[in-house]
Amino acid sequence: MQFSNDVTQVTRELIVPKVYDQVTKGSPLLMLILQNAKGWKSGIKYDVPIQHADTTNGGVTGLADALDTNRENVLKTMAFEPKMAYKPVVIADLERVLNSGDERIIDLVETEFDIQGKSLSTLMAQYLYNGTGVGNAWDSLDNAADDSTNYASYGGLARATYTKLKGYYLAAAGALTLNKLATAYDAVEIGQDAPTVLVTTKSLWSTYEGLLTPTQRMNYSGNGYPRMNAFGMVPKAEGFGANAGFNVLHFRGTPVVKDEQCPSGRLYLVNTNYFGFKGIDLTGIDENGKKKYEQLNFKNTGSDGTPLGVPGRIPSTKGFNFRVFMSPVNQLTEVGYLLYQGNFISEMPRTQGQMRDLT
Repeated sequence: MQFSNDVTQVTRELIVPKVYDQVTKGSPLLMLILQNAKGWKSGIKYDVPIQHADTTNGGVTGLADALDTNRENVLKTMAFEPKMAYKPVVIADLERVLNSGDERIIDLVETEFDIQGKSLSTLMAQYLYNGTGVGNAWDSLDNAADDSTNYASYGGLARATYTKLKGYYLAAAGALTLNKLATAYDAVEIGQDAPTVLVTTKSLWSTYEGLLTPTQRMNYSGNGYPRMNAFGMVPKAEGFGANAGFNVLHFRGTPVVKDEQCPSGRLYLVNTNYFGFKGIDLTGIDENGKKKYEQLNFKNTGSDGTPLGVPGRIPSTKGFNFRVFMSPVNQLTEVGYLLYQGNFISEMPRTQGQMRDLT
């Protein structure tokens, strides 16, 4: 619509006081992993002692027989290096001044935090699924849940030698079936240690839903039914009603989660008791006696579950820090850095599994 010049000269445009993200994808698995991060307090590497074989000494004995005194070495150590990921937050001094007072619609600093915080979460999700552990690249669920097809070693140990470091790996899996899921589940279930979450794409999640629909049985109570949020399971939801299809899926009691960051055609069986994020919190004091780093929290999350990346009241995730604003000597700006330090590590890769090229 073409307005007259008189109107356009005296009327401002309406700016909606919210930035709507059209880019970021949700990653429930990343949120689950980061919410349960463990601390990496010190040390140039994260060493994980493992028993790689059973002992062969000892056994049955007869009356007054000599006993075996041979000692066998069945311990080795996996070693993981710390990794870093970052996003800059850059604010020009003039822009900060102009974005103030009555003319400010949206806070510029908070907006930059939000944009870069969500971008950092996307980067972390990519490494969660696809990191190789080589050089500066993070380790990942992908190289933990491998049988040496793509990653010959894990934690610095060769899988051909230490075969207990092999996860379950099924290539060219083809059509998703309940039998294939059962086989994979059995392969990574060790005693009472079973997968805690199954993660796949939206398309394959719907395919699994279709496998269950012909034998669908649903029970409702006055307390509602369980629903999935960005961080895991919520045990109850208010109210209930008639429903076609599923809101939450399980396999053998384990939740099946759809993750937009999960690579196409893949399904991962994850035991979060033995796979997680080990975070490093940075510390330091500048020449003025002020802290160089702040620990950041997930104050809010977007509708897709990604963190907005600014300080808040929810307990801080280990390894999620902000290098406070600095002023470059040759630039009229303030520059800070959103940071993640640590690594994705599995203490028992044989409890992790994946299927690829599912249809």
